[in-house]
Amino acid sequence: MASTTGSYREEGWRVRKGGSVFWASVVITALLNDRNNLVGFSKIVRDLTERIKNGETLRQSEARYRSLVEQVADYGIFMLDEKGRIISWNEGAKRIKGYTSEDVIGKYFSIFYPEEDILNDKPAMELRIAKMEGKYEEEGWRIRKDGSRFWANVVITPVYNIENGLVGFSKVTRDLTERKKNEQALRESYESYRQLVAELSVTNAELMEANKELEQFTAIVSHDLKEPVRTVKSFLLLMEKTLDQGQYQNIRGYIGKSIHASQRMQDLIDNLLYYSQISRSPLLKEDVGVENLLQEVVQNLSAAIEKSNANIVIDNQVDVLPGDRVQLLQLFQNIVANALKFTGEESPDVTISCCNEHDRVKFIITDNGIGIDAQDLEKIFEVFRRLNLSQQYPGTGVGLAICKKVVERHKGEIWAESVPGKGTTFFIILPRN
Repeated sequence: MASTTGSYREEGWRVRKGGSVFWASVVITALLNDRNNLVGFSKIVRDLTERIKNGETLRQSEARYRSLVEQVADYGIFMLDEKGRIISWNEGAKRIKGYTSEDVIGKYFSIFYPEEDILNDKPAMELRIAKMEGKYEEEGWRIRKDGSRFWANVVITPVYNIENGLVGFSKVTRDLTERKKNEQALRESYESYRQLVAELSVTNAELMEANKELEQFTAIVSHDLKEPVRTVKSFLLLMEKTLDQGQYQNIRGYIGKSIHASQRMQDLIDNLLYYSQISRSPLLKEDVGVENLLQEVVQNLSAAIEKSNANIVIDNQVDVLPGDRVQLLQLFQNIVANALKFTGEESPDVTISCCNEHDRVKFIITDNGIGIDAQDLEKIFEVFRRLNLSQQYPGTGVGLAICKKVVERHKGEIWAESVPGKGTTFFIILPRN
């Protein structure tokens, strides 16, 4: 062949002197003289045994690696060409995504992405980032063959040849759906716990308030309710002493004062029961017409208004207010009744104004009465708290405490501003929802 074609080349086994074989690269070249006659051959031999061994080792290593990758079940591991088309597929990818190798080989890897990601060209963007930065990693939703979604951890790595040319990408996918569910359950559990803490905090505040009221009731029972009992007892003792002495002329007066003290004790008990029932009775919520409500307050107090020669002015800009009509009626009736009662020498002059303030309704009730000292403005809302003598301004001291309780039950605010001798202004803010 060398003499015919000029040279002969091949690789094959050769034998050394000792009988061992080696893999040789052989080149035989025909030698011609100046008359173009064959005079011999040159032969060049290279020992390529080591290269063959290395190549076989590499092939075996690649085979073992490919077998290992193909058998991995917990990770989806597959290769893409430089355009993003799938060129290999392992058992883990089949288990996670539901596709067989026949389903996906040669297809663009965007088939695993939700439609919104495809519309945003996300798959191509991931390959660009992997090429620029050496790796792309994220967690996000991916699509199985049956259309169901799963939460995936994805790592895309570019693959280069020995000349540093891009030949494709490796892609590793992990199914983290269970972890995602656990995280969601943990977040929901935390949110439930947070809400429970908030509810317990509110309950604790309510219990503290109830405990405070209980302490007030204890003080009331030990003082206010005992006062008329002591009065009755003292007059009964006087009557007993008078009867023993045979003197009857003062008995009728003692009986009258005992009846008056008993009546006061009954009024205190009735008001205390009414105050305690406000918190326990459910709110009967409805849309209450504000104008009709205020007119009813004036109508209910008509006798007191006529007796005191009072002037009542209503300036209302609100149609309806959600709430318990009976309790709201009691609220405004108590405040106006106080304005008619706590007056000086002038006739009562009371103004009730009402307006919308963002998502709330604001009431302002102003009078020209005797006023309240600044240090007493908070005390007026306490149960049975009286700032004036009952002989001069009769009452039980429960009215404003009831007002505060009604406002609190409607999630509102109430406070007073006053100048002694110049009158008092009550501010009430109630939510519209």
